[in-house]
Amino acid sequence: MAPFYRGGVAPPFVAGRRGETYIRSVMIELSLLGLHALRGSDGRELTSLPAQPKRFALLACLTLGAGGGYHRRDTLAAMFWPDLDQFAARRALRNTLYHLREALGDNVVVTRGDDAVSVDPAMITCDVARLRAALASGAYDVAVDLYRGELLAGIHFANAGEVFEEWLSRERREVDDLVMQAVRALVERDERAGNFPAAAYWAQRAGTIVPGDESWLRRAMALFDRAHDSGSALRLYDAFVLRLASEFRTRPSAETEMLAARIRAENRRPPLAEAATPPIAIVAPAAVDLAIATPHEPKVDSPVVLPVVPPRRRRWPVPVLVTVAAIAVLGGTWWLRSARAGDPAALVGHRRVLVSVFDNRTGDPALVSLGRMTQDWIAQGILRTALVDVVDPRAANTQSRTATGSVVDPVTLAHRTGAAFVVSGSYYRSGDTLLFQAALMDIGSGRIVRAIGPILAAVKTPVAALDELRSRVMTALSSVVDIHAAQDLDHGEVPPFDAYQPYVEGWDAFWHGDRRRAQALFLQAATRDTAFAPAAAAAATTAANGGDCGTADSLAQRFDRPAQHLERVDRLTFQIAVALCHGHNDELLRLALERADLEPATSSLQISAAAAALWTNRPARALAILKRVNPATDLGWSTDTTHFDYWSDVTEALHLLGRHDEELAMANRVPLSAPLSRAWMRGRALAALGRPSAALAVIDSALPLPVEMPNVGLAPYTEGRPQYTATPGWVADWIAHELAVHGDTVAAHQAAERGMAWYRSRSLEERGTVEERIVAIRSLELLGDYDQATRLATELAAADSNNVDYQGMLASLAAEQGDTAQAATLDRWLAAQPVARVAWSALIYRARLAALMGRPDDAVLRTRDARDAGAWPLWIHLDPAFASVRRRPDFVALMTPRE
Repeated sequence: MAPFYRGGVAPPFVAGRRGETYIRSVMIELSLLGLHALRGSDGRELTSLPAQPKRFALLACLTLGAGGGYHRRDTLAAMFWPDLDQFAARRALRNTLYHLREALGDNVVVTRGDDAVSVDPAMITCDVARLRAALASGAYDVAVDLYRGELLAGIHFANAGEVFEEWLSRERREVDDLVMQAVRALVERDERAGNFPAAAYWAQRAGTIVPGDESWLRRAMALFDRAHDSGSALRLYDAFVLRLASEFRTRPSAETEMLAARIRAENRRPPLAEAATPPIAIVAPAAVDLAIATPHEPKVDSPVVLPVVPPRRRRWPVPVLVTVAAIAVLGGTWWLRSARAGDPAALVGHRRVLVSVFDNRTGDPALVSLGRMTQDWIAQGILRTALVDVVDPRAANTQSRTATGSVVDPVTLAHRTGAAFVVSGSYYRSGDTLLFQAALMDIGSGRIVRAIGPILAAVKTPVAALDELRSRVMTALSSVVDIHAAQDLDHGEVPPFDAYQPYVEGWDAFWHGDRRRAQALFLQAATRDTAFAPAAAAAATTAANGGDCGTADSLAQRFDRPAQHLERVDRLTFQIAVALCHGHNDELLRLALERADLEPATSSLQISAAAAALWTNRPARALAILKRVNPATDLGWSTDTTHFDYWSDVTEALHLLGRHDEELAMANRVPLSAPLSRAWMRGRALAALGRPSAALAVIDSALPLPVEMPNVGLAPYTEGRPQYTATPGWVADWIAHELAVHGDTVAAHQAAERGMAWYRSRSLEERGTVEERIVAIRSLELLGDYDQATRLATELAAADSNNVDYQGMLASLAAEQGDTAQAATLDRWLAAQPVARVAWSALIYRARLAALMGRPDDAVLRTRDARDAGAWPLWIHLDPAFASVRRRPDFVALMTPRE
C-alpha cells in the first residue's frame, strides 16, 4: 500500500510555466478554493478540521490574512460568535485556537500579547496565496489552475454573523478578480498568437468562474468558430441553454442566440488548423520526453487544468469501446469502393489527391447537396484506380469553408490534408441546364495543370452528368500522375438525387450526435432507392451502434446476398454491423482489417480497425495500425476536432501493454480542447506508474471543469438510453479505480472522496440524474460505504427493474455486505437474462459477483464466457473486484494481450 507521497515525505511544491519553477519549503497546505482540505507536512490529509466548519473557517481567516499582520481577538470573536457576549466569545475563541494547535502543532498558531493572533506563514500556506504569487510572477496558467472553485465553497456554521459574511464576500470578490485577471491575460495572449483553440478554452474557463456573464460564453463560441471548430461552439451554447432552462426557466440573451444561429447556419464543423504533427512513434520509455505536451501546460507533476469530450460512451450492445461504437458506422460512407482488388501497399509512395466539395453557383439552395455528391462520385472513382492516395471526402468537406463561410484556398486545404493535387470545381445554371466544370491543381507549383468541362445536364436530372465528369477527371489525373496507368472505370449506378439528399443529411445528423435522426434519414434514402446499398449499410451500422440489433440484422439479411452484387466495402460494412451488434469480436477484427485494407490512411476505417483490435485484446496490432495514421493530416474526416478516438486508442493500447511512460507521453499530447478526456488518460497512466500524488493533482485540476458531451459511460448496458455525460466526478471515479487496481488503496480512497465531494456539491436535480448516481454508487462502493451505495442503486432499480446494470450493482453490493441470499437471488436473475438482449454485461456482473463471494473458479470461468461474448478487456482490467483472481495463472492467461 503506497503512502500519499512515496517515502511518506511530501516533496517541494513545483509548478510553473515552461522554463519557470516556483519552489517552496515543505509546510502545511490548506486548500480553500473548491474542495476544503488540509494536508500535513508529511503529506497526509488531515480530515478532522475540514469536517468542522467553524474551526476550518477560522483557520482560513488567519491564513488568508497571515501576510498582512495579526488579527485582534475581539474582531475574530465578533466574526465567529456574534451571538455571545464579549467574555464568552473570547473564551470560545481560546478553545478553538487550542484545538487548532492540537491538530496542527504548537508552532503554527502564533500570538502577540493577549490581544493579537495569527499563523506563521513559514509553517502554513494556502492555494489563495499561491494563486497571488503566480499572478504576480506572470504565471497566469498556474494561477488559473489553482482556482478549483469558489473560496470556502458551501461553508456554513451555526450563528455566523454579518461580519463574517461580509468578510467572506469581500475575500471571494478579491479572489475572483485575481483569477479573472489571469484568465483575461491568457485569452488575450493566445488570441494575439493566433492560437484560437487555446484562447477559446480560457474564455470557457472564464465562463465557469462567472457563469452569469454571457459575454464570456459568446467570446468562447466566437473563438472556437475562428478555430474552425463550430461543433465545440454549438456544444457550449446547447449546454448553456439547457442549464438556463432547467435552473432559471429562461433563455440566453438575444445577442447570444444570434451568434449561435449564425454559426449553426454555416452548416459545417471544420477542424482547427493545427501545426503538422508526425505520425505517432512508439518509443522505449527511456526516450520519452514527458514535456512534449503543449506550450502552455505545466510539467506532468503539476496540477493541470485541461479544456471540452472523455472517452466515447462505452456500452453494449452499443459497445463499451469508444471507437468501435462510433467509428464502425463510418464504413458506410458511399464513396468507399473497391472495384479492383490490388495490393494495398501499391498506394504507398504515390502522392495524395484531395477532391474538394464542388461549389454551388446556381443560386438554388436545393442543389447544395449536389456539390458533395459530385465530390463523392469523383473521389471513389479515383480511389479504385489505385494510382494515388485519396483524402477522405469527409475531411475535405469539413475543412472546405472558413469561419466566415467562404471557400478555403485549395493550397491551404491541401497542406492541411497532405495532398499533392486538388480536384476542385463548381456548377452553374443556365435556364433548364446545369454546367459542371472542374480543375486539377498541382500544389507544388500552384498551377492548374488540367481543366475539365463544361459538362451539361438537365436541372431535373443533374446526376446524369456525373459519370462523364468523373471519367474525364480520372483521365486528366492519370495523364499527370501515370500516363500508362490502367483505368478501371466500371462504376456502379449513381443514386437519384432525392435519395442522396437524406443520405447526406443523415451523415450531418450522425456527426452532430443525433443518431436516431441519422438512422431515420439513412432508411429514408434506402427506401427512395432500394438499390442504394451504402445508405442501408449506414442505417444498419447506426442501428447496431444504438443497440437496435433487429434493424441491423434485417438490413444485413436483405442486402448481404450474392444476388445484390454489393460492392466489397458495402458487404463488409453489413457484416461488421452484425458482428458489432452480437459481440463477435474476432470476426469484427477480421472484417474491419479487410475493409481498412481497401482504403488509404486518411480514412476513418483505420481507426475502426484499431478499435476492433483493442476489443479482441490485441493492443500491439492496434498500435501498428495507428502508427500509419498522421493525426495532423489523416483525421480530417472527423468533426470531433479533439480526435478523441485516436488518442484514446493509442493510450489504451499502451496501457494494456504496460508501457505506461509512453502512455503518459501520448496523453500529454491530447488536445487542450478535450479536458476531461485528457485528464482521464493522464490520470490512468500516472496511477499505473505508481505516482498517486500526480494522479490526485490531475483530479483536482479536473474538478472545476464543465460537464462534457455524452460520449463516455460507466456501465456496459443501458437499454438504448441516452448516453452518460462525462463529468469531473466520472474522471475521479475512473482514476480511483485505476489506483485501486494498481494496489494503492489509500490514494484510491482519496480520489473517490474527491469525486463524492464534487457530487455532493451539485444541485439536487443534477445529483438525481442516472449518470451522476452511477458515479456516486461506484465511488461509494470503493469507499466501503455499502449502505449509501445500496440506497442509490435501489432507487435506480425501483425505476427500472429490468436494467442489468442496476441489478448487477445491487448483487455486488449485497455480496460485499455479506448478504449471500440476496446476492444469490440476483445472480439467478442475471443468469436468466437472454444474451441477445444484454450480451456480455450480465456475464461480467456474474463474474465480479463470484470473485467478491470467494468463488475464484467461477469468477475465471464467467470472465472467460464474457470475453467470448465480446466483453471489452479494459473494462475487466479496471475493476478492483477481480483482485482475488488477478494473479491466478488462468486469469492472467485470459487477460494477457494477444498477438
